[in-house]
Amino acid sequence: MRKVALVASTLLVLGGTASAADLPFQPAPAFLPALAPTWTGFYVGLNGGGGIGTGTSDFSIDGGPAFASVKNSMSGAIGGGQLGYNWQAGPVIFGVETDFQGSSVKGTLTAPCLPALCALPLSASYSQELSWFGTARGRIGYASAGWLLYATAGYAYGQVKTNASASAGPATVGLEITENRNGWTAGGGIEVEFAPRWTAKVEYLFVDLGEVNHSFVFPGVATINDTTRMTVNVARAGVNFRF
Repeated sequence: MRKVALVASTLLVLGGTASAADLPFQPAPAFLPALAPTWTGFYVGLNGGGGIGTGTSDFSIDGGPAFASVKNSMSGAIGGGQLGYNWQAGPVIFGVETDFQGSSVKGTLTAPCLPALCALPLSASYSQELSWFGTARGRIGYASAGWLLYATAGYAYGQVKTNASASAGPATVGLEITENRNGWTAGGGIEVEFAPRWTAKVEYLFVDLGEVNHSFVFPGVATINDTTRMTVNVARAGVNFRF
């Protein structure tokens, strides 16, 4: 009886070994790398930062050349949101983006009379404020391993408030203007994915809101023309959510 059990056990072991040998070889599953993020699609986000600007004013007497140029240094905070769309072709990204910003960028300047003209004292005081601005831009960039380096350029617009007073001898006039201006912008930035569908960015924009003309009429004395131009350097950081 013992011999029969021993023979049966041996046959079972040999049979199991043979069955295992007959099975096809199945290698261990290879590690599957994470898919590279795709930038194609819509996105929306928020941003905040600051702006440093310059309002350049060239003064002239009506019908004559400019007699003075002054620069109004401006600074303040900005904040707002953006909406855009990206197309990805390999590592190259094409996109469009629009944004709208609230702004506290402002500054004040005073232009005293020039020594050569003090027989007819001319002076002016200005307070300028960029209340809000926006842009509509194209973007092109290079993407790799979850980050995007890009350049951007396009249309810019904004609202500028000007409170001004000017004097020529005994005559004084004041001016309060709120006007919408148009211009252009260009800059660049870097954007990095920090979570699925979420990116963070830092960006620089140069914003030029164009040139406008104002006139101060002094009855019986002269008309003083003021040609102004406003430019702002914007640095901001933000987050985007990709749909």
